Amino acid sequence: MKVVWPLILLCCVGGSASALDTQVNITTGQWPPYLDQAKQDQGCVAAVIRDVFALSDIKVRFLFMPWERAYQEGMKAAYIGSAYWYYSEQRSKDYIYTQHPLTEETARFYHHRDLAFTYTSYADLKPFRLLLNQGLTYPPSLLEAIETLEIKTSYATYTSKNVALILRNRADIMIMDEKSAKSYQQELPAEEAELLVAQAIPAFIQKGYLLINKHHSEYVELYNEGLKKLWADEDYVAQYRARCSRVFTD
Repeated sequence: MKVVWPLILLCCVGGSASALDTQVNITTGQWPPYLDQAKQDQGCVAAVIRDVFALSDIKVRFLFMPWERAYQEGMKAAYIGSAYWYYSEQRSKDYIYTQHPLTEETARFYHHRDLAFTYTSYADLKPFRLLLNQGLTYPPSLLEAIETLEIKTSYATYTSKNVALILRNRADIMIMDEKSAKSYQQELPAEEAELLVAQAIPAFIQKGYLLINKHHSEYVELYNEGLKKLWADEDYVAQYRARCSRVFTD
């Protein structure tokens, strides 16, 4: 017994220590300014997720890929989750939603300034070609309108291609968060950026969450508590709000 017990104790300690890795992998996609592979911190949402895990001495590696692939890959055991996603019923079955949203985003309809389009309801989209993105989350009400009204749609794999598709008349109208659209417009020559205009009435407003892989549920509480600590820091919140989004603590 004097030999066996130390061995059992070592096994138990070793198992506990390996429960949480020192580095975790999270899938994601390009969605500036929130997630941006070209930036040193990889975007303001990537930065806050990294800060949350740093509180537990865990490093985060973000793997950028097309959004649909990011969603599917994030469910594999090699990743602890995927960042970041609006709510949908299906996603809540595939993943564990974390407690607090990271963003609140206002999506608008964007189009070439020469297009005669005024948005008041989804029915106004019927005569036009609507550009969507594979893997992104759209409200059920919009998807229902697309089906019921037989609105023509096309899908782009990369959100970075959306503006070019609109300006080249490959589609009439696109949907994008206003901050993301601004980021993409800033990459264009001024004369081209001016050609893209937004509708005054939002298409929808959504909140974005980190999704945790069900194989790695041990990270849910750690993340929730860590984000709660960051949101309790007034200076941190002020900087995040100025650069990224308002925050929600309830």
